[in-house]
Amino acid sequence: MALESGTYINSLVATNPVATDGLAQADDHMRLIKAAIKATFPNITGAVTVTHTDLNTVTTPAFPAGTRMLFQQSSAPTGWTKDTSHNDKALRVVSGSAVGGGTNPLSSLDATAVGTVSSSISGATASKILSISHMPAHTHTGNVDLRTNWEAGSSSKSPVGTGSARFDGSGSSPSFTTNSTGSGAGHTHGVGTLSVTSAFTGTANQLNVAYLDVIVAQKD
Repeated sequence: MALESGTYINSLVATNPVATDGLAQADDHMRLIKAAIKATFPNITGAVTVTHTDLNTVTTPAFPAGTRMLFQQSSAPTGWTKDTSHNDKALRVVSGSAVGGGTNPLSSLDATAVGTVSSSISGATASKILSISHMPAHTHTGNVDLRTNWEAGSSSKSPVGTGSARFDGSGSSPSFTTNSTGSGAGHTHGVGTLSVTSAFTGTANQLNVAYLDVIVAQKD
């Protein structure tokens, strides 16, 4: 009886068994075929649904050896090796060559610098002329001297008016109060020559964070 030997499918001989082989040795052929199939597809544990057309288009591995990808997990997946040459770095997307740079670990970046900022203001605001509306409500008081310069007697002022309405200077000057005016409205000043000077004293943040360049690519 012709019975080939081998481990994988490519070792099977299509012409075996021959027509003259005895039926009693058919079980040897069956065991060889099953062993070759299981050895060739060791990881197949379910139904394979791809078609022969799908299989015929696979000419290279999905990811050739040496391909690098990012994974959001602690350990590398099966068939991949974790690259530990880069650690505690930021990622920078670039359109040109992918390199790297920076010196400080990403975890060392602190959003708050340690120190104080001192500021001083110098100069003056622009001049502002107040109008009546800017003034608080107020009145004025005073006295009115109704005499004129040709009054008789020792005074050099003259009486005002005619007839019974004439003021002859014998009485005192009457007092008066003006009407209230002003509303206390607010007002503003221009910046003028004001300037602010600030100085930082302390330890500034070291922003030279170490980074690694990556690119964005789409599979054809």
